[in-house]
Amino acid sequence: MTWLIVRLRLSMWRTAMSRSTLQLTSSIVGGLAALAVVGTLGPGLVLLVAQPLRITALVVPLFTVATVMWAVLSLIATGVDSLLDPARFAVLPLRAAELARGLLAAALTGIPALMLSLLALAQVGSWASGAATAGAALVAAVLGVLTAVLLSRAVTSALAGVMTSRIGRILGAVVVALVTLVPLGLNLLLTTGTLGSDLRSFDATRSARIASWTPFGWAWGLPFDVATGRWGTALVHLVLALGFLALLWWVWVRQVRRTLTSPLTSSGGQRIGAGRFLPALLGTSPVATIAARRIRAWYRDSRLVSIALRTAVLPVFFVAQAIIMDTPGLAGAGVVSLAVFAGLTLMNDLAFDGPAWWLHVAVGVPGWQDRLGRVLATTVVFGPVVLLTYAVSLALGMVRSPLPWLTVTLVAFFASLGLAVLVGAYLPGTAPRTGGNPFAATSGGAAQGCLTAIVSFVGPVLLTAPVAVLAWATAGTTGRWVALVVGTVHGLGLLAVGVVVGGARLDARAPELLGQLESAQI
Repeated sequence: MTWLIVRLRLSMWRTAMSRSTLQLTSSIVGGLAALAVVGTLGPGLVLLVAQPLRITALVVPLFTVATVMWAVLSLIATGVDSLLDPARFAVLPLRAAELARGLLAAALTGIPALMLSLLALAQVGSWASGAATAGAALVAAVLGVLTAVLLSRAVTSALAGVMTSRIGRILGAVVVALVTLVPLGLNLLLTTGTLGSDLRSFDATRSARIASWTPFGWAWGLPFDVATGRWGTALVHLVLALGFLALLWWVWVRQVRRTLTSPLTSSGGQRIGAGRFLPALLGTSPVATIAARRIRAWYRDSRLVSIALRTAVLPVFFVAQAIIMDTPGLAGAGVVSLAVFAGLTLMNDLAFDGPAWWLHVAVGVPGWQDRLGRVLATTVVFGPVVLLTYAVSLALGMVRSPLPWLTVTLVAFFASLGLAVLVGAYLPGTAPRTGGNPFAATSGGAAQGCLTAIVSFVGPVLLTAPVAVLAWATAGTTGRWVALVVGTVHGLGLLAVGVVVGGARLDARAPELLGQLESAQI
C-alpha cells in the first residue's frame, strides 16, 4: 500500500508537470534552488568534521531550529503538500494507519523533504570522526527528518480541524501567533552569551546542550552526547525522541482517521447575522457590496483567517529583534514588509471564490468594480494593522525617521495592492478547497504561487525604490513632506493602473477565467 501511494503521488506530479508549462518551470526552479542549498551547506557540514568539538556542536542547534521552522513555515507559508488529500481516499476501504504510512512516504518524496534528507545525511559527515558518533548521527538523521515532516503534518492537520468553528478560529489565532514566535525565542535562548565573534572564541557547546533538551533537538543531540561521552544522556534522548515521534504519529493517524470517517464536514451551520454594519459603513454600491462580502470572508473563512494571522505576526520578528539588538532599521523594515505582504494577500483572491465567481459574470459586474471592491476589503482588514504596527514601533522609539518610513510604507502598500490585482487577473492561482485544510497546497499550486509571489514581491520593491530614494534624500528637511505627498500620489497611481488594467483583463476573459476557477480550489 505504501509503495502504491508513493507511485500514485509521483504519477500525479508527472501528469501535472506535463499539462502545465508554468508548473514544470517552477518545479525545475525549485529543484535547482534546493540543489543550490544542498550544494552550499552540505560540503560545509561535512568539513566540520575537521573542526574542534566546540565548533562541530553547532550542527545540533542548527538542525533543531530547522525542525522548528519546518512546522512554523507550514503555518505561515502554506507548506503542507496536499496533492494526496486523505479525504480523497474516504470512499476506499482503507485503514487510517496504512494510509498514513503511505502519505508519509509520499511526503518524503517532495523537493523540500528531499533537501532536508540530504542535509541530514551531510550532518552525518560532521560526526564521522568516529564510528560511534557517525552511527549516532545516522540514527539522528532518520529520526530528525521523520520528526520534522510529521510535526508539520500533525500541527497543520490538528489546527485545521480546530479552525472550522468561530471559537476555533480564535484559538487558532493564539496558537499560530505563539508558534510563529518560537523561532525568535529559540534563537535568543541558543545564541545569547554562547557564540564568539571569531573561530578562536566560537563555542557552540552550550547551545548544543540547550537544544538537545528541547523536543525538537532530542534526536539531533544524539551524536553530540556520544562525542562528549555522555552515553546515559544519549540513551535518554533516544527514548525521548522515539516517544515524541510516536506521539506525532498518533496525532497524524488520528487526524487521518477523522478525515476518513467524516469526509463531508464543512464550516457551515453557524448563525449568520443580518450584517447591517458594513453596508452602513461602506454603502450599498457594487464596489461596497463586493468589499463587504470579502471582509466577512476574512473572519468567517478559516482559509483566509490563517492567511491573515500569518501576515499579521510577520512584523513581530522584526520589531522584537530590533528592540533586543537595538537596531531601529529592522522595525521599519518589518512595517514595510507587512505592508507588502498585506497587499500580496489579494493576489489569489479569485481562487478563494472559485466557481462561485460565476455570479459576478452572470450579473455583469465590471472588472474594475471587482478589482476595486477587493482592494477596499483588503485595505479595511489590513490597513489598521499596518498603521498600528507603525505607531507601536514609533512609540517604542524603533522608528527614528518617521516621515520617510511612513512614505515608504504607504507606497509599498498601494504598489503591492495594485500589482496584486493586476497579477491576479492573469494568474488567479490556487487555494485550499472550501472546508478543507487551510494550510494545504498542492505541489502545482505552491509552484505557481511561488512564481506569482516572486513577481508580486519584487514588483513593489522596484516600484517603491524611486520614492524611497526621494524620501531618504529629503529626510531632515522640509522636502520630506513633499516626498510624502509625491509618494502617496505615486502609490495611488500605481493602484489605479492595477485596478483599470486588471479590470479590463476580467472584462475580456471572464468566461475563460471562470473555467480556470473550476480547478482553482484543491
